[in-house]
Amino acid sequence: MIAIAMKRNSVAPHPCMQDAAVSMKKGNIMNIIPLDVGFGARINNVDLARLSDNPQAQQALQKALLDYGLLVIPGPVLTPQAQIAASEVFGALEEFPPTASQIPGYPQIFRVASRATEGYTGVGRYWHSDGSFRAVPTPMSLWHLEARPDVGGDTLFTDLQEAYRSLPDDLKAQVQGLQTTHRNHVVHPLVMPHPHTGVEGLYLNVGLTDSIIGMARDETEALIASIDRHFSREGAVYRHQWKEGDFVVADNFRVAHRATPLSPLQRRVLNRTTVRGDGAFWEVEHAEVVADAKETVAG
Repeated sequence: MIAIAMKRNSVAPHPCMQDAAVSMKKGNIMNIIPLDVGFGARINNVDLARLSDNPQAQQALQKALLDYGLLVIPGPVLTPQAQIAASEVFGALEEFPPTASQIPGYPQIFRVASRATEGYTGVGRYWHSDGSFRAVPTPMSLWHLEARPDVGGDTLFTDLQEAYRSLPDDLKAQVQGLQTTHRNHVVHPLVMPHPHTGVEGLYLNVGLTDSIIGMARDETEALIASIDRHFSREGAVYRHQWKEGDFVVADNFRVAHRATPLSPLQRRVLNRTTVRGDGAFWEVEHAEVVADAKETVAG
């Protein structure tokens, strides 16, 4: 069993997370330290290899993700099986077609690397949320660093909800009701409520958005550029400098991310898993509540 310790003067935890903390017995302390950018938290003392056997730790991490939007969990390098099991705490995982650089037998793991022989290269060097090309977007991305470069390869994160709240009044008025079209013709609202919390945030793939419905090309490009700059404004970005074994979880409706340049002379292997659009843990919770209600009525 574990207990939760919040760093003094940190952001207050989600009410459900407080309940989870109260119910835990004394033992190892899960230490939650909010990052200094207003979102995200570092989570210490989590045994990811045994997470599937600890429902209280699972609940605490799920609630922490809802609170902070981004979790940074240090630890040892995991086996593919252990990474998949830890990822499944947050929902049912997507599977990807096999390629020469992927891990045989583990279609849930999408490898991103500095060298093409070990994974996909040069991806995501613009603000985006993974799976925005899907009609039902990918709710969560999880990354686990297998091999760390000596220089470069950091990942940047920004808070989409705070980005929306902090827009200048004229820009906030402009984005209301707008819809973006991805290059594959999928349409999403530019201001999207979180599917579980209902909190509104900007939702924009800066690199792969083809158009904004009802706007001319030059107007579309100007608005995307304005939002791009706003995502990168001073004090709004968390820069994650990877260490081997890091396990990072992002709520894609709360945070966007982007890659930074990395030389192929530097070896870096990052194993990513993603939760299916219909597979998030909060979808499961909702289904269980509905099932319980039906059972109560039937009884």
